[in-house]
Amino acid sequence: MRRTILACCLGLIAACASAPAGKPGWSLIPGSFAPQRQPDGNSVVLAAEGGAIVVDTGRHAAHTAQVIEAAKARGGVLAIINTHWHLDHTSGNIALREAYPSAAVYSNGAALNEALSGFLQRGLVNNRRALADPATPPGLAEDLRGDIATVEQGEKLRPTLTFEAPRMLTIGGRRIEVHTAKAASAGDLWFYDLKERLLISGDLVTLPAPFLDTACPEAWRAEFRSILGTPFTQLIPGHGRPMSRSDVEAYRDAFGALLDCAKGAAAPAVCAAGWATSAAPLLDASSGDVGQAEAYARYYVENVLRNPQARQSWCQS
Repeated sequence: MRRTILACCLGLIAACASAPAGKPGWSLIPGSFAPQRQPDGNSVVLAAEGGAIVVDTGRHAAHTAQVIEAAKARGGVLAIINTHWHLDHTSGNIALREAYPSAAVYSNGAALNEALSGFLQRGLVNNRRALADPATPPGLAEDLRGDIATVEQGEKLRPTLTFEAPRMLTIGGRRIEVHTAKAASAGDLWFYDLKERLLISGDLVTLPAPFLDTACPEAWRAEFRSILGTPFTQLIPGHGRPMSRSDVEAYRDAFGALLDCAKGAAAPAVCAAGWATSAAPLLDASSGDVGQAEAYARYYVENVLRNPQARQSWCQS
């Protein structure tokens, strides 16, 4: 994705802490975004009766191995849920399904199908071209080979049950509200665990900046009404540290200000600096720093928010 190219060119993001974290009822396997590498999104392992529910599975084998170990400690994998189709959240599905072939897989199947025939197919062409370029760093080349292999096995990413409308889901006695959106992608799912008062947002919340590569920005802005209308006490973002309600409110306000600035006449650097200043209190070692936040925001203002050609075909706003 374009944010990966930015990270590689600027050497921005340091690897996140890799040790699982969380509470007795759930574990967080933090994502990573190392320089000149592709990212892993956050993964969450929820305890359930008879096993575990895994939300997002990462990209790299080392990340997915941690997910498998955390699930094994809770009795194995009952179900896999993907918040959206981006490979940093779904590539690990293949290894988890090999380890636990009876596990159910839940995602937005229609959005995945569209991505496999469109965005991800175009990505294959770009990745093969990058592999042929001797200037591509070795670590990134390794990741590109992995992404190519994942897309070539796209059938193994498909869900056993697709969610394209909100519903209540019960797995292993655990009740989870499933919410649907077209915001960061054409098929976002986000989840509210009633018992833990835990919200898992996927890429509807990301640090050090919102990743707008496949987004409908105004629909994304509107989705915060539903997210903040849920009585969560902690939110796990797609990338970055766990967040409180006040953190998410601050993120919402900064997100809206970034979109409004991009619609105006201010220089991209001004919009980016505004985002970075607002996001600064939300950042930590696993989420990026102010310089990284500013660099990402400027990139997205210039290349997405002010680029009509970047508008997604499914985005009507």
